[in-house]
Amino acid sequence: MSETDRVAVIGAGVIGCAIARELSPDHEVDVFDKGQVAGEATALAAGEITMLSSYDDHPAIGWHAVDFFREYDGTGQFTFAERPSIGLITPDREGEKRRYADRAAEKDLPVTFLDSETAKERYPRFTFADFAGALEHGVSGFVDPYTFAITLQQDAEENGAVFHTNTAVTETLTEDGEVTGVQTATDRFDADHVIFAAGWRSRALLSNQLDVSIPVRPYRTQCIVLEPEKPLSSDFPMGWYPGEHVYFRAEHNGDLLVGGWSFAEDNPETASKNADEGFTQHVADLVPTFLEGFERAGYVDDWAGIDAATPDTRPILDSPSDAPEGV
Repeated sequence: MSETDRVAVIGAGVIGCAIARELSPDHEVDVFDKGQVAGEATALAAGEITMLSSYDDHPAIGWHAVDFFREYDGTGQFTFAERPSIGLITPDREGEKRRYADRAAEKDLPVTFLDSETAKERYPRFTFADFAGALEHGVSGFVDPYTFAITLQQDAEENGAVFHTNTAVTETLTEDGEVTGVQTATDRFDADHVIFAAGWRSRALLSNQLDVSIPVRPYRTQCIVLEPEKPLSSDFPMGWYPGEHVYFRAEHNGDLLVGGWSFAEDNPETASKNADEGFTQHVADLVPTFLEGFERAGYVDDWAGIDAATPDTRPILDSPSDAPEGV
């Protein structure tokens, strides 16, 4: 990609905005979205940043991402709330998780197995009576996804990127096996490269427009926010409960966000945008078993949204082999 290339980005979620910010200083960038910036999966995300645990096999990637969030904190309205993460470990998984912590330590990763007594001293709001302890990841945090995306957008626009909202791309234009631009309902935009950053919709767009397939499947995930009897402290950790399919973090006001029950969704366009009654009841029953002060927690909000996954959970950064040059 040369510095004079024109780039069309399809999708104005957090990924599309980040791409535009990265490329706009040296390229002509147009971003297209059928709705608004950060209007779908981005706005519904929990915003957890767990890069080191996600890339423990490639630590350099995780540290690169962590460094970015630390440096970007305070840019515009964006903030990065750095918090440790803990996984609640049942007795039957203690040996497995202790071995994992030892392997992580050999790679100089900030991962520690805490026995139940140590974990209780460090995290007093938790009840560790039924657990062997906790697996602590010392470097993680969370962001407000919408604010993050909007700040990325503003940076990109300052560098000349143009965002076209309420503007769906109806066709990716090609000639002699190379991308030439994109077509919307009203205009043609010339481009040397087209980047598909539309999440789970990218698969359908590529398949319908270019007869190209990628291994991406939509899944539905849910969140509920609870108000405890006593607000959570500002240093409350993020965490997850293996086997129960839930993760959690504190909100800035001391409420608790609980997410999970993420399952493949065959009908993403018509899927409910509200949390299922079963998930709500699961959270209501589960949270008081490991957190104090939630026996009479108040209900604040709930929602559900569609995200995308690849078979190995890693993003697709390159072009499919059968795609036109420039995709």
